[in-house]
Amino acid sequence: MSPPARTGINALFLRPGMGGLETYVNELVAELVQIAPSMRLTLMAGSEGRDLLTRQPWAGEVSFRTPPVLSRPGLRMATELSLLGWLASHCFDVIHSPALTAPLATRAANVVVLADVTWIVAPTGGADVVVTERAWRAAVPTIARRADRVVAISQDGADQVTGRLRVPADRVDVILLGASARSGATPTPPEELRAVLDLGDGPVVLNVGAKKRHKNQAALVRAMASVRAVHPDAQLVLAGAPGEYEQELRAAARRLGLETAVIFCGYVSQEHLEGLYSMATCFVFPSLNEGFGLPILEAMERDLPVACSNVSAMPEVAGDAALLFDPGDDGAVAAAITRLLGDSALRQQLAVAGRKRKGLFSWRATAERTIDCWERAMAARR
Repeated sequence: MSPPARTGINALFLRPGMGGLETYVNELVAELVQIAPSMRLTLMAGSEGRDLLTRQPWAGEVSFRTPPVLSRPGLRMATELSLLGWLASHCFDVIHSPALTAPLATRAANVVVLADVTWIVAPTGGADVVVTERAWRAAVPTIARRADRVVAISQDGADQVTGRLRVPADRVDVILLGASARSGATPTPPEELRAVLDLGDGPVVLNVGAKKRHKNQAALVRAMASVRAVHPDAQLVLAGAPGEYEQELRAAARRLGLETAVIFCGYVSQEHLEGLYSMATCFVFPSLNEGFGLPILEAMERDLPVACSNVSAMPEVAGDAALLFDPGDDGAVAAAITRLLGDSALRQQLAVAGRKRKGLFSWRATAERTIDCWERAMAARR
């Protein structure tokens, strides 16, 4: 493994609350500075992203650049496609772009991460993202085909990249993500958290993630009608960025008479989030499409039994350490939740299996394979 001397990471997209993308950048860079201390690593970020990244323990080991034009929100994609390539040509041996958009042309070895193609197979379609999704559909296929290497974060993701974007399979690297350590925040005590969130004393079914249509939280809301017939005090907690889709979820809960059974948290503090993980009886993830599915590993890290979708990359991540269900079948979703709530032996079995499963995923391995990918990109240029 011989890392490039000068590497740029395109974090111009980064802003607070981006979930998996924020985790990816933080964890990857933390490992890179450990295994390749001689590499000159520069993060390109806007002002919001730079504020986030400079708080990280590794911030003193890397350089930051905030080019004024590149970091303007309305111009970001256009300048990534053009000016970023010119800048990378003069400053870096490799430019690594974690979030779909990358230079169309540059003298630096050009690597782009396509975490998923959800914007094709399950577009959100909401007014808050429709313009962005259209821009991705217009630009990303060409970006992917012009890049020296494309990184997919699961085999399913790689299959979608080669099949839907027509990228040759020999230019796609599958680099799995890692299981992150717990935040270290002290969990909010259960009694306090139940009072703050207006929860009753019953079991908590937890889902963590942005409210987006492809995340399919509507299936959870509908399933709770059947779950409550068996466990009348069960409550579903939806923690994560609200978004336009949340209004649909709230309307569905009202329509089903589940206003008190479904709790919408929005963003919560790290202390509250750890408290929810500690207090929950199970974690349920009914997404329709994922490039990987980090929330599955995050729940397993906290010994929480998991039920998740049996489609896209989620079975790759969960293995035999979760209950799998068809996310398009509300009855199957409800049956999985009901089974977990009613079977303590099964919950214990899945918690143990999840602990072993998450141990198979390492951010150190992610970083090592990323450097290997950069070497292949530079070799292709040579």
